[in-house]
Amino acid sequence: MDRSPQFARFGARTAALLDQWQQQNHRPLTAPAWLDTGGSGASLASVFVRDSDPGRTTRRMIIKLCSPDGDSSMEPGRLIAARRSLPNGDPSFARDHLVEQLYDPMPVDDAWLMFQGFAGNDETMMTLSTILRQRRLPGVAAQITRSLLADWNPDEKSDGEMTAAAFVSELLDQRLEPAEPLAVWVRDKLGLDLETAWIRPGRANAAPLPNPVHLTGSCPLAERTLDYPMRGRAHGDLHPGNIMVPKEPDADIGRYVLIDLSRFDERALLARDPMHLLLCLVADFLPHMSDDARAELLDLLVGRDTPGLLIPQGLARTVDEVRRAPDGWLHQRTISGQWTGQWLLSMQACALMFTARVRYDARDRWWFFRLAAEAAGAYLGPADAYEPGQVKFVPGPREAEPTVVEAVVAAVKLPEQMAPPEAKPEAKSAPDPVRIPAPTPARESAAPSPEAAGESLPDAAPETPTEELPDTLPALLIDLHGTFGDRLGELREHEAGSVSARTLGLIREQADRAQGDLKALLTSRHDTLGEEARDRLDAVLGRLARVAEATNEPGFSYEQPLFVRDLAHRMLVVALDQLLGSARESALGLEAGEAGQAGEAGQATDPIRPEGARTPSG
Repeated sequence: MDRSPQFARFGARTAALLDQWQQQNHRPLTAPAWLDTGGSGASLASVFVRDSDPGRTTRRMIIKLCSPDGDSSMEPGRLIAARRSLPNGDPSFARDHLVEQLYDPMPVDDAWLMFQGFAGNDETMMTLSTILRQRRLPGVAAQITRSLLADWNPDEKSDGEMTAAAFVSELLDQRLEPAEPLAVWVRDKLGLDLETAWIRPGRANAAPLPNPVHLTGSCPLAERTLDYPMRGRAHGDLHPGNIMVPKEPDADIGRYVLIDLSRFDERALLARDPMHLLLCLVADFLPHMSDDARAELLDLLVGRDTPGLLIPQGLARTVDEVRRAPDGWLHQRTISGQWTGQWLLSMQACALMFTARVRYDARDRWWFFRLAAEAAGAYLGPADAYEPGQVKFVPGPREAEPTVVEAVVAAVKLPEQMAPPEAKPEAKSAPDPVRIPAPTPARESAAPSPEAAGESLPDAAPETPTEELPDTLPALLIDLHGTFGDRLGELREHEAGSVSARTLGLIREQADRAQGDLKALLTSRHDTLGEEARDRLDAVLGRLARVAEATNEPGFSYEQPLFVRDLAHRMLVVALDQLLGSARESALGLEAGEAGQAGEAGQATDPIRPEGARTPSG
């Protein structure tokens, strides 16, 4: 039987090879469900495999077509290396906590096709990303951290001393190369030279801190030495989507499985994995936190005393429990005093990794940059313990200021829904639609005045398109942000994998409708928008299209196992998060541009704010 069409998304060559593999090995594959890979370049499908070998039964299996480039092309070998690297010769960690190769990998041109499975990879397991709003999260995250160190690395080692700057540089690898996203963002958005040694981030009177991206030459961190950098086995890309945990809330928190070991390293710096996982969990809460709460969280992470009253309770517990998780492992070692410094330096490096990620908005990326600087400062000690010399004030990117959107939302009066002149009044609207005003045609500069045309003026002055246009796009973006923010809140309330078809249909309909209206507005205002504004609004269109696409993910089907539905659910949540961030950034840009235009024209009031309303900078 020709089964290749069901694997067409792998490409014709791979689909044909899978067809041959099924026939030659008498292992039919059914019910493929396509999984999100986070943009890694790989392709994944979850399938049922019925094995003819004695002792094997029908089970779920993940088929992965690795990307031919980068670390992914090394995954088959690194997975084998991870399972063969036994702590003190004990195979139990690999058996209980690592994905396994059920069958030999198969070469496909310059890539590999892998057949992976693990104990309980059916409806009893789901990704850690699906329990981010569950009460058990702090305990599960702490137990995973403890196990990665105590169970996977009871035999940790060191290659000898290294400078603090070399420690951070090793974790960052090539991320500070001039053309990499981190270096570009710091240079273009912050106006900061990578060779600047000392900065004051955020406030001109703030204590001087080391520039976290300055790691060469005589930088502050080059003057400090780590005597025993702890090394051992590490996953290398530990985030909630790469960890499978039991579905049952009261299940053993020691049950977990690591997947995607393409970056496994037997001699990695051990502080990286738990810190990267912790900051992934922090990043999920961050968009919902005020500036004051973010400041408290920053203090908590770097070890300063803070009341912490504004930090979400679950997040505060997660930070505390993950930080304490290595204690038992450390108490068995005479070099445990080395860990605190390595924890802070790993925080600096991992925070910079998040700063580099374009999927986060400017406000979040700025917060991670500040965290990196504060972690470096905490490692060096009190500010009066060193002589910083010349210090550069770094106010942060314009997009990082949260008060702009908050002030606009609080002050603007959204216009009533308007229909285009040709629209029929009885046209049916979508349920709970995005309240988006239709485009107002731009006034042609060459149009003659009524007097010149010999016409009499009407009794009532007509609407002036040029005065209404400033209202339109900001109001659209604000309303879009509110509507899809509500949808995101509803999704977060759903149990993992339980999103109804009606909810998906509503989100899809609203996203499609918003795309159409935004495109119309862009067309009508094309000549009045600058290139940067158009780019931002194009990005919003792209995010809307991604949301609509995510609602059509086959993994939402109740015929799929729970962990597949979990992944589809998470993908839609991420798409909505990214849409909200893009809409907010675009609103900020438009607000800044229109404020500038108002200043140049000498306007007494802001065009999108009632007279007397407080301005964002006020």
